[in-house]
Amino acid sequence: MARVLVVDDSKETCEFLEELLETLGLEVVKATQPDRAIELLHKEPFDLLLSDINLEAKKDGLDLLREAKPLGVDTILLSGFGTLETAIEAVREGAFDFLSKPWNNEELKALVTRALARRQSSGQATERAASPKGKRSLMIGSSPKMMAVYKTIASLQASRATVLITGESGTGKELVARSIHLSSDRRDRPFVAINCGALTETLLESELFGHVKGSFTGAVGEKPGLFEEASGGTIFLDEIGETSPNFQVRLLRVLQEQEIRRVGGTRTIKVDSRVIAATNRDLQQMVKAGTFREDLYYRLSVVELAVPPLRERREDVSPLLDHFLSEFAQKDQQAYHLHPEARRVLEAYSWPGNVRELANAVENLTQLSRGREITVDDLPAKIQADVLKRTLREPGAGEEVPALIEDWPTLDELERRYIQILVGRHREKQRIAEVLGVDRTTLYRKLKRYGFHEGGE
Repeated sequence: MARVLVVDDSKETCEFLEELLETLGLEVVKATQPDRAIELLHKEPFDLLLSDINLEAKKDGLDLLREAKPLGVDTILLSGFGTLETAIEAVREGAFDFLSKPWNNEELKALVTRALARRQSSGQATERAASPKGKRSLMIGSSPKMMAVYKTIASLQASRATVLITGESGTGKELVARSIHLSSDRRDRPFVAINCGALTETLLESELFGHVKGSFTGAVGEKPGLFEEASGGTIFLDEIGETSPNFQVRLLRVLQEQEIRRVGGTRTIKVDSRVIAATNRDLQQMVKAGTFREDLYYRLSVVELAVPPLRERREDVSPLLDHFLSEFAQKDQQAYHLHPEARRVLEAYSWPGNVRELANAVENLTQLSRGREITVDDLPAKIQADVLKRTLREPGAGEEVPALIEDWPTLDELERRYIQILVGRHREKQRIAEVLGVDRTTLYRKLKRYGFHEGGE
């Protein structure tokens, strides 16, 4: 019978994991203190260590991983505060895998089963060489979808494979590319980024591959390209889907031969630049439409990493708000405070512009608040309107919905109830008028008509 050591500072969590793993026919030993866990690891044989990363003690799950690895014990880590740095460190130290809390029970059981099966078939996992930590990433979020992104980044530490990053505009694709670079063995070499959609074909080729004197009007001297500048490091090709077919042919050759030829030149130059590309377009559909080369697509997408939109990881909105509030507070040397109700509305907003829109919104709010608390009334009308519309569209999404529409009221009654909600939510008549899309005179007329006086009925 396989033996598993479960470590968590919560006794209840340990007992739950014990019951869960016993359904797999495993023998489970529990510990709530890392020192006790280390003592058990050295005294008794175990096949697997299952530990929380964040233990309320001087030592954490990564310390236990380092203790277990020389003993031939595989480790699965659990974390309620997953970060890219944690993922990189876990992979670097040789963890079998890690999951974010709250975990899916079936997924956890499957992961434990795979770890034990690998142990039985091949023994100890291959030891990874430790390397110095890179710069701290600015990636924020510990949702399951972001944890999947962190896992992929961490797994690329020792790889030079090309990576294609996909995702909507504003999701942070360049930040992901920088994180891949900073967590790799190329971290001490240049990271060079270029927006392929911002330049004409001629200028893009000149920027990337360089040019020789006289190759075109204005080429008054020889100029090395960005591929040479990024030698030994990483070159990031943003908006790769905006490139022309002719450029795609040249780029494909660079990827295949690992050499470039400057514009107007005849000599080939060997380059050693790891290529990461990004796009907000569907390249597979472009391949089918004949606007993007299929062979280049497969060259770029050796590893494909999809960055989730913010609406698919709503649990990350609040940490992002705190991050940007802190960032602007430090920049402006001014404390900013967000009212809980305003935070609730921002968390419920759909954020079509993703993280970029959120950052811009926070900057706008901090500049207009002038140090006072940021309330719902300070939020842009479009954010308030979006949240309210979705509340009306999704029964059960808010306490106001049943009272508003469940008895199918007339339009006149629906308007009265809608205004009642706005009156209860906003202090300023001007803000209510903006949300309704009417002028103040019309608003006062409606308030009088429905019997509202000074913000109440």
